[in-house]
Amino acid sequence: MKMKFVRAALLAAASPIVLAGGAFAQTAGEPGAQRQLEVITVTAQQREQSLQDVPVAVSAFNQAQLENSGIQDIKDLIALAPGLMVTSTQSETITTARVRGVGTVGDNFGLESSVGVYIDGVFRARNGVGFGDLGELERIEVLRGPQGTLFGKNTSAGVLNIMTQQPEFEFGGQAELQVGNYDLRRLSGSITGPIVEDQLAFRLFAVTNQRDGFTTMNLRDGGTTTVTDSENQDYYSIRGQLLWTPSATVTGRIIADFSDRSEFCCSAVQWDYDPTIAGIVGMLGGQVLSPADPSARQAFANTPYQQDVTDWGLSAEFDVDFDGATLTSITAFRHWENERTQDVDYSSLDIANRLDGNFTDLDRFSQEFRLQGVRGNLDWLVGGFYSREELELGDSIRFGADWEPFLGILLTAPSGTPSPAGVSQTISSLTGGAVNIPVGSAITAGSGVNQDIYNQTATSWAIFTHNTYQLTDRFAITGGLRYTREEKDVTASFSTNSPAACAALEGAFGLNPVSGWVGATTGVLPDATVTGGAVAIGNICLPYARSGLDNTGYDQSRTDEEVSGTLRAQFDITDDVMIYGGYSRGFKAGGFNLDRQFNGPVTPGVGYTNVDTSFAPETISAWEAGFKSTLFGNVLQLNGNFFYQDIEDFQLNTFNGTAFVVESVDEARSYGAEFDFLWLTPVDGLDISGGYAYVNTEYQTITTTDPLIAALEGQSFSLSPENFFNLAVNYERDLGGNLITRMGLDTRYVSGYNTGSDNDPEKFQESFTVLNARIGVGSNDERWFLELWGRNLTDETYAQVAIDAFAQGRRGTAGADGGEWTQPRNTASYAAFLGAPRTYGITLRTRF
Repeated sequence: MKMKFVRAALLAAASPIVLAGGAFAQTAGEPGAQRQLEVITVTAQQREQSLQDVPVAVSAFNQAQLENSGIQDIKDLIALAPGLMVTSTQSETITTARVRGVGTVGDNFGLESSVGVYIDGVFRARNGVGFGDLGELERIEVLRGPQGTLFGKNTSAGVLNIMTQQPEFEFGGQAELQVGNYDLRRLSGSITGPIVEDQLAFRLFAVTNQRDGFTTMNLRDGGTTTVTDSENQDYYSIRGQLLWTPSATVTGRIIADFSDRSEFCCSAVQWDYDPTIAGIVGMLGGQVLSPADPSARQAFANTPYQQDVTDWGLSAEFDVDFDGATLTSITAFRHWENERTQDVDYSSLDIANRLDGNFTDLDRFSQEFRLQGVRGNLDWLVGGFYSREELELGDSIRFGADWEPFLGILLTAPSGTPSPAGVSQTISSLTGGAVNIPVGSAITAGSGVNQDIYNQTATSWAIFTHNTYQLTDRFAITGGLRYTREEKDVTASFSTNSPAACAALEGAFGLNPVSGWVGATTGVLPDATVTGGAVAIGNICLPYARSGLDNTGYDQSRTDEEVSGTLRAQFDITDDVMIYGGYSRGFKAGGFNLDRQFNGPVTPGVGYTNVDTSFAPETISAWEAGFKSTLFGNVLQLNGNFFYQDIEDFQLNTFNGTAFVVESVDEARSYGAEFDFLWLTPVDGLDISGGYAYVNTEYQTITTTDPLIAALEGQSFSLSPENFFNLAVNYERDLGGNLITRMGLDTRYVSGYNTGSDNDPEKFQESFTVLNARIGVGSNDERWFLELWGRNLTDETYAQVAIDAFAQGRRGTAGADGGEWTQPRNTASYAAFLGAPRTYGITLRTRF
C-alpha cells in the first residue's frame, strides 16, 4: 500500500507538467490566453529576493493563499506545507514543529526548538511561545534544512519565517466576523493610514475569539461528576505598528503587541486502555472509557485543565541606506508567562495533579545588526547578534487520595490477592517487618512536591557573514559562516512533602532507596525477588516523592561554542530553470533538563551533590541538491530537492510513564525528497498547487544505560511520516454585477507514523487524510465577502501524540528486547491528545 501511494503521489506531482504541456501547446501565442505567475519575494537569505532565485528549499505562501486556507496559527500551516508537522500535548503552549522529521518534544522548557519561529524578524524562544493567532499576514516562508548561518541557533531543522501586514500611507481597514460549530465566535479588525503624510503611518489590529471545546469532559469533584468541555478557546490579541520614513534613506518599523489566553486545555482521551487498569480505576470509584474509543472524544478528570497565558513584546527595526550598503538593526524584548493546572493521570481517579505553583515566566532581549550591500559581482552581508534569556519555571506535582490504594492493588496483584493496603504491606515486607505504616497514611493526599523552582539564564552572541559571488551571468557561489557562543546557568530549589512510605524507605536504605535495597539484598535474595523489590520501591518513591534534592538543589553552568555555515552553488540552465546544490550546518543549543534528576553522588545526611542534568548541543550537517523552474510561459512553477542530513547528539525527550527523560542520540540521519508546484491552469481563475515530501529517518547509534532509549537504535523518528502529500485547488469566477465567487479545496495526506518518542507500537497512528473546503461570494472591489467553510470534513480522528497513562501500568522491562518491542505489554495503558474534529462555519469579511 505504501509503494502504491508513493507512485500515486509522484504521478500526481508530475501530472500538472503533462497536462500543462498539452494545454499550453494549444494556447501558446494567443494574446491574453494565459495569466502569468507573480514574482514571490522572500527574505530567506535576509535580503529581498525572488523565491525562484534563492538556492534554498523554501515554500512561500502569500496573503491570498493564507486567507483562502484559513491559516490563523502555525498549526494551521500544515494544511499547505508538505513535510511540516506541528503538534501540541498537555497545553497549547507546548507546541512543537518538525521539519524533515527533526524536532523536539516540547514538554520540557529546558529543551529549545529545532525549528525556529520568527515573527516580523524576531525569534520566539520556543515553538509554543510563538503559538497564537497571527492576525493579518503578509507572507509565511517555510525554510527547510539547517538555517544556522543567517538565523542562528535553534534553526537546525528549519525556520518558519512569518511576516505580518505593515502600515500603509493610504487610509483603509478591514473587519472579519467568523461563527461556526462548537459555538465559535471570532471577531477581528484593523485600521491603517497616515499620521504624517509620507513620513509616519500606523496600523492597529485586534482580535477576540471564543469557542467551546472539542472534548466532552467528565469532571469529578468528590461524589459529583459535572459534564463540561475542554480544548476550548478564549483569547484576545492586540498589535499596533508605526512605519516611520523620516528620509529617503531611513525606514523604521516599531511594533507592540499583547495577547491574553484563559482556556480549559488540554485533556487526553483513552487511546488503548488495559482492562485490568480500567477495572482498578472503576473499583476505586473513578472512570475511564473502556474499551477505549478515541472517536467518542470523551475525557475524564478530577482536576481542571486551566491554562492562562500572557504574551507581550516590543520590537523596532530600522533600515538605513548608505552608498552601496544597507544597515539593519532589530531590537526586541518579549515577555511570556503561563500558569496552568492539570490532572496528570487523565482519569477521574485522584491519582496525581498539578493544582498550584505551576508556572513559566520567560523574558528575552535581543539585538541584531546586519550590513548588506553589493559590490560588483559580490552580494555581501555581515552581522552580529546578542540575546539574553531569563527563564523561571515552577512545578508542583502532588499525589491524590486514590494513589495509595491504586498503587497498593498494583503492587499486590502479582501475588493473586490484590489489596488497597498493598503499599503498607510491601513496605513491611521490604524492611523485614521493621517499618509498619498504618493503611491510609502511607501516601496521603497532597504529599509530593511542595514547590520546585528552576531559574535559568542564557546569554548568547554571534558574528556571521553570508556572501554570494556571481562568477558568470548564470553561475554563482554562496558561502557563509557563523560563530556562536552561549553561556547557560541554572539554579534550582526543591521542596518535598515526602509521603511516609517513601520517607520510610529513604530512612531504611538511603536517599537512593532502590540501589540501597538492591545492594543490601544482592546475594541474599533470588534475582527475581530483588528485581521485583526494586520496581516496587521505584513506584513508591517516584521522583516527586524523593527528598534527596531538598538540601542541595542544582547549581550548574555550561558554555557552548559552535561554528555553523553553508556553501552552495547555483546554475541557471535557462532564464526559467535553475539548479543548485550544497552543504549547510546548523545547531541547537545544549542545555539542562528542567525536571527532577537523581544522578549525582550522595552525601549522607545532606543529599545529592553535583547532579548533572546537562545535555550536548544538537548539530545537523545537510547536503542538498535541487531545482527551481517556471515553465510553459510562466504559468507553472515547479520546484524540488533531494536532501541527506547527518544529526549528532539528537536531543530526545521521552516520557517513561512517570517522568521525562532527556538523552542524546549519538548519531541519526534523515534523507528524502521534496516537491511543490503552483499551476495557473488554462481555465481562467482556476489555480492548483500542492507538494509531496518523502522523509526517511533513523536513529543510528545510541550509547546510553537507559534501556528505553537504547531500544530506539535502528528505528525511525517519532512523529515523522515517510510520505506527505498536500493539494489545494482554488477557483475564482466573475459573476457579473460586481460579484465574484471563490471556491477552494485543500487536502493533506500523511502515511502512518509513531506518535510516541519511545516508539512504543501501541502509540502508532495509521495513515489519514484531512479535507478542507470553502465557497463564498462577494463584491469585486473586496468591500464585502461571505464565505462558507469546513475543516476536516470527513471528521478524521487521529492522535497528535499518544502517551503512557501516568503510573497506570507499563510494559515489562521497557526496551530490554533491543528495540523490537516484543516484551509483554502487561498492564500498559495509553492516552492521546487528539487533532481537531470536523469544524464548519461562515465568515463575513469587509475591507474599506
